[in-house]
Amino acid sequence: MLELMIVLAIIAGAALLVRSGFRMITKADLVESSTELASILRRTNSLAFEHGEMHRVVFDLDRVGNPTECAKGSVAACNYWVEVCQGAPSVQRNEAVRPDEEAKKRALDKSKDKMQGLPADALATGDPEIAMKRATALSGHHIADKTCVPVTDAISGDANGKGWSRALRGTTGIKFKEIWVQHRDDGVSKGQVVLYFFPTGAAEKTVIEVTDGDEVFTVLVYGLSGRVELRDGPLRDINDHMLRNVMGDKDAKREDTP
Repeated sequence: MLELMIVLAIIAGAALLVRSGFRMITKADLVESSTELASILRRTNSLAFEHGEMHRVVFDLDRVGNPTECAKGSVAACNYWVEVCQGAPSVQRNEAVRPDEEAKKRALDKSKDKMQGLPADALATGDPEIAMKRATALSGHHIADKTCVPVTDAISGDANGKGWSRALRGTTGIKFKEIWVQHRDDGVSKGQVVLYFFPTGAAEKTVIEVTDGDEVFTVLVYGLSGRVELRDGPLRDINDHMLRNVMGDKDAKREDTP
């Protein structure tokens, strides 16, 4: 019986050491992934201000990140990337990440019926893109008045060779747990979501939770200044950040995005 107890104690001790070693590895990856994310967000805020153009970070919460493949240019292995946007620097509540091409086509088809009673030159503008927007507007369908493309070193002026796409260390279970952004009514735990940075130096108030399955690191983005803060652990109440106004008081509802 004594020998059996000793063997069980040795096995338990070995298991504890293995688990502790694994936790040290994953915690280090969690810290590194969260720190790199905060750094990319800070640089994106600077890019928006320096270039006078709205920038955004696109997050894909469904992908398993692979830093090696992402660095080689495989977008499917990246969890988030930076884009620059041209057009009106405004954001709609709950707007789609990408234009719905099928909805746009249906809207154009619908507008043809409404245009039958109009003069032939009613939509003549000399600009095909403007003509399409006017035609679609007749059906009540909104076309986003901005276009966003991935940032490159040529656009940003940086030449570090690392690009503007990043991957969490998915091989050790690092992933986005949930993301709250100002223009969305609810938190996002799957699919894609974007965070906007504006030419004025402002940004959307945002809460990003990064987890390894056990522990959580939280990245906060402040609206007025675009400041980025990294915290060890989750927030007790998301609304402590999302409903906090510039005076430090708590609002009753989410304020509009610029």
